[in-house]
Amino acid sequence: MRTYSDKLVIFSRGSALVAWMAAIFFFSSLPGSGVAYDPPLWYMFERKGAHVFEFAILMILAFRFFRSLFGSHESWRRVAVLALAFAFMYGALDEVHQAFVFGRGSRLSDVGFDVLGAVLAFVMIRSIFSVPSLKEFKRMV
Repeated sequence: MRTYSDKLVIFSRGSALVAWMAAIFFFSSLPGSGVAYDPPLWYMFERKGAHVFEFAILMILAFRFFRSLFGSHESWRRVAVLALAFAFMYGALDEVHQAFVFGRGSRLSDVGFDVLGAVLAFVMIRSIFSVPSLKEFKRMV
């Protein structure tokens, strides 16, 4: 049986995850100009970097939520793979959503950038749990 404190942690981590998902959904809902043009290189780096950053944070938040939900009953590896799959699915659904927003497009490459961000977060989590000198960061994750 979970204590009140455990339930509060699950609720707060779940709320943070849902809030971040809502922020991603909001920014994906902003309409584009509807005009086809070749954006400058810096703009492409900014946009694709935003995908990587957004989904790295999503991966970390999903990992923290699933870790608190399953507790110590599951290994961190299985929880991290679940969080990675969750981030991939949300990235794919986000691109489907963008296909219906005026002036926006749905691109498979954007899902790739989303997954890249989630994989980078996965590597960071793996490092925290595998490298002995980083074990003090476990409490944060």
